[in-house]
Amino acid sequence: MSYLRELGADLRRIGARGLDMLVLSMATAIALSVTAYHVAPFVNRHLGPALGRLLPAAFPAGNLILAMLVRAAVILVIPLASLAIIRVPVGELGFALGNPRKWLLDIGIAYLVMLPLVYLAARQPSFQRTYPYFDPARYGMTFFWLGLAARLIFMFAWEFLFRGYLLFGFGRTVGLPAAIAIQTIPFVVMHFGKPSLETYGSIIAAVVLGIIAMRAKSFLPCAILHFSVAATLDLVAVFVVR
Repeated sequence: MSYLRELGADLRRIGARGLDMLVLSMATAIALSVTAYHVAPFVNRHLGPALGRLLPAAFPAGNLILAMLVRAAVILVIPLASLAIIRVPVGELGFALGNPRKWLLDIGIAYLVMLPLVYLAARQPSFQRTYPYFDPARYGMTFFWLGLAARLIFMFAWEFLFRGYLLFGFGRTVGLPAAIAIQTIPFVVMHFGKPSLETYGSIIAAVVLGIIAMRAKSFLPCAILHFSVAATLDLVAVFVVR
């Protein structure tokens, strides 16, 4: 009985001190796990065949676009649903315009710094095997542009998860500087499998994007910057390097 009383006391202390952080961590882990294991089979089994019957020309590129959109929905819906437990207003998680006068300059400078690096990366064999994400040589230019549009939606959801939900969610308890460090780890892990230079670069990117979000009090500039760099890499890979 003493063991059960001690266990109960410890669990109450954990709940009192870190329930919000536990929910944030679990919701993020669930969302990322669902996108990794269940989205592609669901799209291939259900949504893909339906799309193929309606638009035969859309297959298989349509499946890739659908999968990206479903992943975006998952990493938005699951964290947002968790707010019913932790009762945090969505505006406190970076869902706000912030201060555009400040963050427009931040992302403008960051983008200009990235431009030569993007050009050099696009010339590397490892990047050429990976990008453009929707290769027009395989799917055609229509799906290349549709793919970029889908990536814009995905980047919005992606940045909400890392520079909104995790950053500002953890920041409420441990402070934003520590929260920048916390969100860096899963962000980098999610780049495993990409070219090694991109994965190492994501360490710096996570910190820079975290600082931009902290200064802006919004994840919106991070979504704009992340998409702009990704889209530029695809455009350079298609129209400049090849």
